[in-house]
Amino acid sequence: MSADRMTGSSRDAEIMTVRSAERGVRNHSRGRTVSAAGMVLCAFFSLAAVGRAELIDRVVATVNNEVITLSELRQAVAFNAALGGKESGRQLEQETREGLINGRLLLQEAYRLKFAEVSEQDIAAEVGRLRQRLGSDDAYRAFLDRTGLTEERLRRMLGDRLLIERFVEKKIGLFARVSRDEAQSYFQDHPNEFKDMRFSQVQKSITALLSQQKVSQQLDLYVAELRDRAVLRLNPLREEEK
Repeated sequence: MSADRMTGSSRDAEIMTVRSAERGVRNHSRGRTVSAAGMVLCAFFSLAAVGRAELIDRVVATVNNEVITLSELRQAVAFNAALGGKESGRQLEQETREGLINGRLLLQEAYRLKFAEVSEQDIAAEVGRLRQRLGSDDAYRAFLDRTGLTEERLRRMLGDRLLIERFVEKKIGLFARVSRDEAQSYFQDHPNEFKDMRFSQVQKSITALLSQQKVSQQLDLYVAELRDRAVLRLNPLREEEK
């Protein structure tokens, strides 16, 4: 499981950092343990300081007790935009959050069922392909700046995506087989797409198309089933929506 996930009672709480006001309670003698009263005071000062705390992140969704934070959502939007997707907008944020929820559900299943795995070498290869796509080291650094991603976070994101792809291929790919008869029926039913072509020339491309359609249909059904079983909670994306 990714190291940056949080679980348990923090799922509905905003993730906050408290300034050093509560540090007045200290251990002044070397080796001396903090008393129970001291810990109570620490807790009190921590709670009192929440009103002055600096908000650095908050939870926009929980998926079976795993949180999706606002920063994760914004990084995903920026990642897709940097690779040619839509730039921004509330509708886009909502759609991206739904995608993150579905991805988290599939990732949880991948870890639970252990149908697929991803090695460090696989992740390094994914990073290499991204760098090659961007074209230069300068473009790669600009990409990280634009998306707000660290290299470590980028590696985790690419690794998770690759694991989901492999899991879906093994879990659902078996149900997406396309027979020769199915491909030939498609060829005959769409004559305008294949003018002056023989079936043997386009059989592979038709088979790939139909297989992709089947995978998409089966994946929609599988994700809907996972969502029905899951404990999901959506929080407002923006402060004014509260």
